[in-house]
Amino acid sequence: MLLAAALSLSVSLAAPGDRLPYPAPRIAPASDRLKCDYATILTVSAEKGLLQATTPAGVVTYKAGMDAQVFDKLGKPAGAATRLTPGDKVRIYYLVEDGARALEIDQE
Repeated sequence: MLLAAALSLSVSLAAPGDRLPYPAPRIAPASDRLKCDYATILTVSAEKGLLQATTPAGVVTYKAGMDAQVFDKLGKPAGAATRLTPGDKVRIYYLVEDGARALEIDQE
């Protein structure tokens, strides 16, 4: 009984990033609201600040403004989402706020 209480307390004190069902993001703040999709880039529209990608759930359109940081395969900052090209394999960290708003995009 005491062991179960101690285990419950240690789980509740864990940082949000410790409970994520996917690899922790580099800079996006980990929270219960953060989502992650593994995807292949279809289109990037710099004018509209949008990108479309194919995910296991189908095609998703993400809002990807200048604040969405892209990291290259080595984990180094690589600029904005406009540098992505169709066919790029990525991991997109996003929040659902009036659509999917990308916070971080990691190239695979």
